[in-house]
Amino acid sequence: MSAEPYAFSAGYYELLRTAAGPDGWPPVGFFTDLVPEGGSVLELGPGTGRITLAVAERAASVYCLERSATMRAVLLSKLAQRPHLLDRVTVLDGAAPDFKLNRRFDLVCFGGVLEHIPTDARLRLFTTIREHLVDGGLLAMDMVLDEPVPEWDEHVRGEVRAGDCRYELSTAVRKLGPDLGRLRYVYRTYLGDELLSTETVERDHNLHRREPVLKDLEAAGFEAVGGSVLHAPTYRPEEDDNPGTLVARAVAGRP
Repeated sequence: MSAEPYAFSAGYYELLRTAAGPDGWPPVGFFTDLVPEGGSVLELGPGTGRITLAVAERAASVYCLERSATMRAVLLSKLAQRPHLLDRVTVLDGAAPDFKLNRRFDLVCFGGVLEHIPTDARLRLFTTIREHLVDGGLLAMDMVLDEPVPEWDEHVRGEVRAGDCRYELSTAVRKLGPDLGRLRYVYRTYLGDELLSTETVERDHNLHRREPVLKDLEAAGFEAVGGSVLHAPTYRPEEDDNPGTLVARAVAGRP
């Protein structure tokens, strides 16, 4: 069992995300639509760069903070295949909620990251982000969800084939509290019907609800201005393809 969620699984992650196609989650279009033409962007937890590379097509510069060395390696290898973006994207070892870059950005974004942040670290995260935004700059996120902590037995969530191999991801969740679950990933590799390897990762899944998130944003110097959370606090899969998205503007003069 690995203590670092992506120490070995970046390849699995990339295969499964690619198989999901352009409509896969997190929603790339939600973030790219907010990028000011020629502006500066900070992305937290970019992973293998699914959002990063799309954002970089519009922005003048993109800074990325990613704690996983394997994820950074995949992102850099993808970036190497796009020479026109090489001078725009800076990839750094770092993670939320504590970082200091000594510069400000027009947009700070993160997709699929909020679940990694404990609820008692959320205000610190928003305050740190505000310190890195220009007045009037935007913060964009997802995973603000008013729903029960999920609890389910292990089941297959995705699979993809490459040559004669089949790569499979199964997940399970155990509820630990009203806003906390324990998420278990199991990655399996098969050659034909033969199981070649099994890798398991467990980590916390933190649930961030609408009202406390909005309260912490206001305390950190933001006002909520957009996203699905404002018009549908409870996620309805049949109505909303972008669950829990939220956009907040940095209020001038704060902090």
